Amino acid sequence: MADLSKRRDTLGRAFNYANNPTTLTGIVIATVAALTIIIFMVAQLAGAFKNPYIGIFSYLVLPALFVLGLLIIPVGMWRRRRKLVASGATVEELSHYPRLDFNDPHLRRIATIVLVLTGVNAIILGSTSYLAVDEMDTVQFCGATCHTVMRPEYTAYQQSAHSRVRCVECHIGPGASWFVRSKLDGLRQVWKTAWGTYDRPIETPLHNLRPARETCEQCHWPEKHHGDKLAVFARYGTDEKNTASYTVMLLKTGGGSLDLGSHGGIHWWHIYSDNKIRYVSTDARRQKIGWVELTTPDGKVRTYTRPGEKAPSAEEIAAKARVMDCIDCHNRPTHLFKPPAKALDDVLEAHKAYASLPFYKRTALAAINDDYPDHDTGVARVRQAIIDFYSKTYPEVARDQGKMVAAAADAASEVYARSEFPEMHTTWRTHPNDLGHDDFPGCWRCHDDEMQTADGKHTIPQDCDTCHVFLVEDSPTPPVLADLVEK
Repeated sequence: MADLSKRRDTLGRAFNYANNPTTLTGIVIATVAALTIIIFMVAQLAGAFKNPYIGIFSYLVLPALFVLGLLIIPVGMWRRRRKLVASGATVEELSHYPRLDFNDPHLRRIATIVLVLTGVNAIILGSTSYLAVDEMDTVQFCGATCHTVMRPEYTAYQQSAHSRVRCVECHIGPGASWFVRSKLDGLRQVWKTAWGTYDRPIETPLHNLRPARETCEQCHWPEKHHGDKLAVFARYGTDEKNTASYTVMLLKTGGGSLDLGSHGGIHWWHIYSDNKIRYVSTDARRQKIGWVELTTPDGKVRTYTRPGEKAPSAEEIAAKARVMDCIDCHNRPTHLFKPPAKALDDVLEAHKAYASLPFYKRTALAAINDDYPDHDTGVARVRQAIIDFYSKTYPEVARDQGKMVAAAADAASEVYARSEFPEMHTTWRTHPNDLGHDDFPGCWRCHDDEMQTADGKHTIPQDCDTCHVFLVEDSPTPPVLADLVEK
């Protein structure tokens, strides 16, 4: 009986200490969090959510709130006990249970209100939590929240082939570890944005970017892509007639695998599982490659360096060597700032009538390459520069083809809008594009005919025919591709 009485006294004290606003708040938080976890768990198991981060939110964020509520409960009880002891409460008073008589109408009303509010809180917390996670996954949140900082990348993204792929699918991908890592890094970015200490321009490459095999290759399955690719390039001159020329090239993109039988070409040699390439760059932007290691399917290893250059030590290789993947060549797949000259080629190819405007490309290129104080001013002045040129130099063109001149001026200003961002010190030159070797070193970072094995028997070639074949070069008229196919 003594033990029973002691247990009753202990429970009495516990209930008495819990009778305070702080503890009740903790109970409500813990209860609502628990109910929401259950709701999300049931909904996810039923297939109601397709968002990959709902599960992480349910099992990571909400449990943290649940634990917070549990921690608040004893804090309130401790404060309540201190207050009772300080007021001179007796042992009997400390052990007294709160009186809960539901025959009392006043108590029933309070209980009903508490239950209703608890249910409402559960609905609100569950709904807003889901909407918050969903909002953080939107392209608008990633690209437009920090407007000035992300404007260059967001603008390029909207023009890319991946503009229907959400940012989080490439920059984060599925799984809890990368979600947590990205959000922690996001706190650092928020701090820099708030204090204006962010980089201008944003530094690339992102050295903490998730491996392409866990993101890109979820859609672009390398082993299932093989064969060559036909590419047609339209280029326009800066002469009065904006003279066109066309080049047709067969790119030996390759692919496949030894298991599939068909294999070879650029992709098979560089990133597929049959071969493994590691490299060490001597600069942070990976534009200078000092060491390359190729492991062939038969297990042979070749190491390439440049004669006369100091090879990296074993410690440097262990610390800095990177396994080559998609991003080492396709480093700007969604955020490409196309050179204005090529962007204007695209404009002229899409609107061939603009080529009839004398010196259109030369005028537009000069206006785009001029300096302006900010992005919006540049867009307006590029457009005005085109209109002023024809008004002053070719008034008859401005008079007779005014609508075309205005449309062509708009097109030129759009080229500027996609490639120049003075506020972020960003232009198309800022971020090298490593795909190809036309505007930046790209392929020639390794394929320079200089990197060779120590015995000199093997060299990384610069032979054009290794990667592509010219079928038509600088044709003044658009080629008929059917004529290039062997009968």
